[in-house]
Amino acid sequence: MMKISGAKGVLIQEMKKGEEFFAGAVKKGNFGHLVLCGMGGIFVEIIKDIANGLAPLSKKEAEKMIQSLKTYPIIQGYRGRAGINEVAFADVIVCLASLVHLAPEIEEIDLNPLIGNEKELVVVDARIRVS
Repeated sequence: MMKISGAKGVLIQEMKKGEEFFAGAVKKGNFGHLVLCGMGGIFVEIIKDIANGLAPLSKKEAEKMIQSLKTYPIIQGYRGRAGINEVAFADVIVCLASLVHLAPEIEEIDLNPLIGNEKELVVVDARIRVS
């Protein structure tokens, strides 16, 4: 890899297994930030099953967002497959909501996908737009 012209380094990371989810926020004028969550990767575009709330959010509000998803049975586990760590997903949503509330210069933030399983939830890709 280092023989590629212009290469300055290589990052090797463990391959994570699990379901894909997303969490994000977008600034909505004087109303503050709308925080979003749902299935991630291509599923956010195909299924369009998204929950939302205004930042800041409590843990209970984040849990209600997750539980309101039509795809919630995937989060709980299905056909003998373990669900994802719902507590970790709610924590990500709450932290994200707190971040955008405390840093209003963030116009948009997108964590997609998050790879989740019963043990962990890992951000695989993140994009932040600041004004």
